Amino acid sequence: MRAKIGMSIILVFFLALFSSLGFTEEPEEIWKKLSQLSGRERQNLLLSNARAEGEVVWYTTKPFLFAFALRSEFLKRFPGVELEIWRASGERVINRIMAESRAGKLGADIINVSNEFVPAVRNADLVGRYRSPERKFYPDLFKDREGYWTSEAYIVAVMAYNTNLVSQSEAPRKYEDFLDRKWKGSFAIDTDPDRALMGWLKTWGNERTEKFLEGIIKNDVAIRRGHTLMAQLLCAGEFKAAIELYAFRVAELKEKGCPVKMVFPDPTPGAGSSLIVAKHSRRPYAAALLVDFLLSEGGQRILSDKGQQVARHGIKLKYPEIVVENRGVRLQLLRPEDSEKLGKKYLELRERFLLNRR
Repeated sequence: MRAKIGMSIILVFFLALFSSLGFTEEPEEIWKKLSQLSGRERQNLLLSNARAEGEVVWYTTKPFLFAFALRSEFLKRFPGVELEIWRASGERVINRIMAESRAGKLGADIINVSNEFVPAVRNADLVGRYRSPERKFYPDLFKDREGYWTSEAYIVAVMAYNTNLVSQSEAPRKYEDFLDRKWKGSFAIDTDPDRALMGWLKTWGNERTEKFLEGIIKNDVAIRRGHTLMAQLLCAGEFKAAIELYAFRVAELKEKGCPVKMVFPDPTPGAGSSLIVAKHSRRPYAAALLVDFLLSEGGQRILSDKGQQVARHGIKLKYPEIVVENRGVRLQLLRPEDSEKLGKKYLELRERFLLNRR
């Protein structure tokens, strides 16, 4: 008996020693084992270990309204697991991730950025493979096969016009309409029209896209920074129309009385915001718990209720008018691989035609 007790003490000592020296399971090994469990057994293991870890850190580009509504519900559902959110623009989030990674101190367990930034994180070997059981409720268009990313939400880019200044008969129907001299100096584009511009590159190719950008510059397009600001300026009548606005923002402002109408080009470009688990997450159980929640029906309903377009099957959107499929036009959803292929050309054209013309 004494010998058995002695061996147990030695075993505990060495397990503690190995843990202190870093000889612990890699996060991906943990996530792989979780995928072999289901139901109550899986959830109990996930929650008990997440509570032992104590918190999870989420870097996101999601608007404050959305992110903190999700945080509030997460804390209610999973007491004992704190959720820390660091929210900023896409460029600021990716710059922080890269700086922390180079220093060997990446603080995020979950990374949530638009698809254009996924290749940079993937190429830096920061993306972990986690197959959440909630992924089965998402169309293939919104996830990869391997389990590295899932788009829980997406944004489509529409044209829009002020109905007090433009009649329906005069409204633009397609992008090329803005080359007409009647729009000279009375329409706008954002400094970062990533969805539309990458959509043009993918559909039209380089030559036609460059020719179009040259044409709208010659037609004195107003260049503004910030999609929300530009939508507000359109409502105020600073210009008659805009080439690329976020559909959910336009619908939100319209509900508040803005005299605006959306026009869906064919195809209508869009891009998802991808959920990624950090490959070397220090809190792998809490990370998995958060991803499951964000992809769950409950998490998706919170986003939808706030007006965002969500990717999960069966979730009713707050603004029915932003559903692309109901309008008989094609959705051109840009995936991370599109951003990797088109990103360099996009940045070149953005710098040449938009950033240097402000």
